[in-house]
Amino acid sequence: MKKYRNRLLSGVFIATAIYIVYLFLADSQLGDGDNSLRAALGAFNWSLLPWLVFTQCLVILFRFIEWQYYLGVIGARSRISVSDSFVLFVSCFVLVISPGKAAEVLKSVLLKAKTGIAFARSVPIVLAERIIDGLAVIILMSLALVLASDLLSLGVYEGVDYGALSRVITFSSLAVILGGLVVVQIRPLAYAVLGFISRLPLLRRASAPLTTFYESSREIFQLRHVLPMTVVGTGVYFASALCFILVLHGFGLEISWTMAMHATFIVGVTSAIGALSFVPNGAGITEISTTGMLLAMVAPHEPLMTPAVAAAASLIQGFFHKWLRVFIGLFVAVLFRRRLLDDNVSATLNEYERLRYGEPEAGTSAV
Repeated sequence: MKKYRNRLLSGVFIATAIYIVYLFLADSQLGDGDNSLRAALGAFNWSLLPWLVFTQCLVILFRFIEWQYYLGVIGARSRISVSDSFVLFVSCFVLVISPGKAAEVLKSVLLKAKTGIAFARSVPIVLAERIIDGLAVIILMSLALVLASDLLSLGVYEGVDYGALSRVITFSSLAVILGGLVVVQIRPLAYAVLGFISRLPLLRRASAPLTTFYESSREIFQLRHVLPMTVVGTGVYFASALCFILVLHGFGLEISWTMAMHATFIVGVTSAIGALSFVPNGAGITEISTTGMLLAMVAPHEPLMTPAVAAAASLIQGFFHKWLRVFIGLFVAVLFRRRLLDDNVSATLNEYERLRYGEPEAGTSAV
């Protein structure tokens, strides 16, 4: 457990350092007075705070629905109470701050400690949560680019063509995700690869857990599961977009169809950029890209969207979109520490570490 705690601490250190540099650069570029970042943050309508928190509660609710659904797919939902499942799920929000999200494997460790479900069976859930939410975002963004690209007014700011960048990220991500969903259903291809692995001396021991991992992935990513969860993922995306719409409104921008389209599209693109960066929780990356897109797309038509307002809006959106859930997860993990880290967790974590070094996982064939 110490190793994973250190990964989380290193993620906190990296994220903090990035934000210190970001704030220093923003402060030096914007200067003092009415056009400063501090002045813009002070001008925000903080009475919207409860509504911003509410949007993130909706995000947590939609994601918990996904989590519970997938637990049912792998046969784990009946083995854990809803309250224990919720504590585990929310506590694991803190894991996203590890570099490359490497500590998220602890979600499967905690789940096995509670339910006995094999690691190889539950790891695909962590993957599915990312892919399904991403699929919902990418599909809606693709439709927006095809049907309403003129309304979005994708522009150029400081040499970055955000129109071209958005199209590359959106359409390439859609192709990769849909291609992966199709490939995972081709069982003969998968078993040919698994058969080859089973004949390799160094990888032979990994053959059984990899087979379990594949079968679990194949089940989870069947169309009958993908379709309803993509609808739920759309709820996650819209709740996040609503948060950003309210943030922009807090700086005096009128809520309109155009503003809502801009906010929704920016949330999708910048979330993808942050996820692809592998920086802990997209620290600084999403804020910089959000600022750039606001200045490229919104500022030409909205006098209130100054560089200071764009930077301030990006910081507030970044906190509620990314960091509020981390703090909630940390609070829940500390509050329910005894309930979360029972006697089975240390033994289960030791089993996972042995599995990494080639020993078979207990119960893999039974699940």
